[in-house]
Amino acid sequence: MCVLAVVLHACAGARPSPRSAATPRSVEMQTLRYASPEGTALLLDLYRPTGVRGPLPVIVFVHGGGWSAGTRTTGPDFRRYFARDGFAMASIDYRLVPAGVFPKGVEDVKTAIRFLRKHAATYGLDPDRICLWGTSAGGHLASVAALAPRGTFEGTEWLDVSSSVRCVLDAYGPTLFTMMDDDAASEASALQPVAPALASTARGPGAQRHDLETSPESRLLGAPIRTVPEKVRAASPITYVGPAAPPFLIIHGLADNAVPKRQSVRLYEALAGAGAEVELRLLDGLPHTFYNRTDLDSIAGPFMMDVRTHPRAGADRRTAAHAGAFDVARAFFVKHLR
Repeated sequence: MCVLAVVLHACAGARPSPRSAATPRSVEMQTLRYASPEGTALLLDLYRPTGVRGPLPVIVFVHGGGWSAGTRTTGPDFRRYFARDGFAMASIDYRLVPAGVFPKGVEDVKTAIRFLRKHAATYGLDPDRICLWGTSAGGHLASVAALAPRGTFEGTEWLDVSSSVRCVLDAYGPTLFTMMDDDAASEASALQPVAPALASTARGPGAQRHDLETSPESRLLGAPIRTVPEKVRAASPITYVGPAAPPFLIIHGLADNAVPKRQSVRLYEALAGAGAEVELRLLDGLPHTFYNRTDLDSIAGPFMMDVRTHPRAGADRRTAAHAGAFDVARAFFVKHLR
C-alpha cells in the first residue's frame, strides 16, 4: 500500500445542495496504489468528504475509453458527484488494451473493491456498503465484475476478502459483442438527434463496425469477435446473470451512436428474467459518454426518460420520468448505500 499524494480541496464558499443542508463543503483526495499485477502499479483516487462521522459508503467509478484509453480522471467532478453528498468516491485506473486484454480489466475492478474492503478501517470506509459505477467500457467491466461468481476473474491480491458489491450503475456499457452491429443497424432509423445544448460539444467514438479485427471489442478479446465465441460468452455480463445479482440501474442515451441502446435493454431483460432487481432508463437526446460532463444537468437537463423497473421477484413496470441524469444516479446510490 502506498499513499502517493494527499490534496485538500476546500470548498468553503460553495453553497450546500438544496437536497441536503448537511452536504459537506470540503473534500479530501488521496491517490493510492491498490495493486501491482505483473509489476504494473494501479492507482485509484479516493475522495472523502471531510467532517463526516462514521465509516463512509463507497462508490467505485470505472471509466470508459474503449478498454484502451482513459484514466481515473476520465469522468465528472467526483467531489460534486458524489463525495459532497457524503459518499467516498474511488475512481480507479485499470490495465488497458493491448496489455489489458480480457479478463485483466475485470480482475482489476475486483481487486480494487477488495483493496478498499481490506483497508476500510484505515480510510474510514464501510466495507459492507460498496457499489460500482461504470461508464461505457467501464460499465461493461463493472457489470461483469459484479455478476461473475466469486473465484472468477479475481486476480491475485487481497484474496482474503470478498469482491462483492451492494449495487451497480451501468451507463451505456456493451453487453453482448456479437450483436452490437445488428443492434446498431436495427436502431439507425430511430436514433435521436443530440440535445441542442450538447450538440456543439458532444464527444464520443461515433458509429463503427464492432466485428472488425480493429474494433475495440475485438482488441479487448485479442481476436475478431466472430472467431472466438467462447471468449465473447465469457466477456458478456449476461452470461453470469442470476437471481442473486445485486440491484442494477442501467442508463443509456437515445442519441448514442457508439453503443446501441439494445445492449442495455438486453442486460435489463436478462436480469429481470432472472428475478433480480433492476431498472432501465433511456434518456432523450443524450449521446455516448454523457456522464463525463460535470455540467450536464445544468446546461441540458432535466431529461425525458423511458423507465422500466423490475423489483426482485416482481413484475416489470413501465413509466416515464423527467429528471436530471446525475439526480437519478444520486437517488440510486442513496437508496442502496444509506
